[in-house]
Amino acid sequence: MPERLIYQCPFCDCQVRVGGSCPGCAKRQRRPPAVPVRKSWQQDTTADGLDLPESDFDYDEYVAREFGRLPHRRLGVPWYWWLLGLMALIAIIISWLRFH
Repeated sequence: MPERLIYQCPFCDCQVRVGGSCPGCAKRQRRPPAVPVRKSWQQDTTADGLDLPESDFDYDEYVAREFGRLPHRRLGVPWYWWLLGLMALIAIIISWLRFH
């Protein structure tokens, strides 16, 4: 008959069969109270009910004050890229006309 291996649980001093769970620790094990998990789209509730005044932030005024009235750089394509595109288009048309 095979010998049953038993050890003493280091946490509660109960006799436990090898491969099994400790009955003493299983009785003591309690689950923590359920804490609701906050979804990524939910806001934190710590600031609710503070009655803060509404913000009258003017974004256009902020940009003008911080960065000046004129933009730092012009948006769009520089003239030399237009010239390069026109030259490439002319080269394509000439090569198409030459080989047809």
